[in-house]
Amino acid sequence: MVAARQAAALLLALVAAGCSGATMQSARRSGTVVPVAPAVAPAVAPAAGPVSVEDARLLVRRAAMDVVVEDVPRAAARVQSLLVAGGGYVERGERAERSASFTLRVPENLLDPTLDSLATLGSVASRTVSAEDVTEQSIDLDARLQSLIATRDRLRQLHDKATTVGEVIAVEHELARVEGEVESLQGRLKHLRSSAALATIELSLRRKIVLGPLGVIAQGLGSLITKLFVWR
Repeated sequence: MVAARQAAALLLALVAAGCSGATMQSARRSGTVVPVAPAVAPAVAPAAGPVSVEDARLLVRRAAMDVVVEDVPRAAARVQSLLVAGGGYVERGERAERSASFTLRVPENLLDPTLDSLATLGSVASRTVSAEDVTEQSIDLDARLQSLIATRDRLRQLHDKATTVGEVIAVEHELARVEGEVESLQGRLKHLRSSAALATIELSLRRKIVLGPLGVIAQGLGSLITKLFVWR
């Protein structure tokens, strides 16, 4: 236990010494006082030029469409060709005798034209589009990632300079933790940017109901009964 505490204390001392040692030595040689740079490097480098707020926005767009069609198998077959023309693909699909449902992915900038093309399959019963702004989330994740990468690089330098078994164990333990967080943040950023680059469409196809003679009579009676009770 004492050895572990000594190793942890030594690791902290090595981190502090690694960040400020070179700067202080230079200051002593020149006779001037130089402020020590912060231990953590800036998370985001300054932009090279002005960036438009609209260009920097990251949106995750989703849409849902319900289409009534004459022939479900024929309409389902056309979905693939319409997506290929729009640069998208079918992520998931389920088909039944009278209905079919799909999860589609298309380039974000082609979402509206793709919806217009899918609307030609039949009669659109419903169509909704939503957008989630994940700009701040992306900036926060990227800032944390850059900070962790800088910490990881310093730990690797300390690992190369370690001279005792205790120092090596302490640095390796912290390095493994930081590398795990780096991989996790990289995965989250990749998923977020992929979701923004490709919009999602939940498409539902269902066959148009054709009433028989009794169905038409029942529907008419239903309308008549409704008018007896409700005028407006």
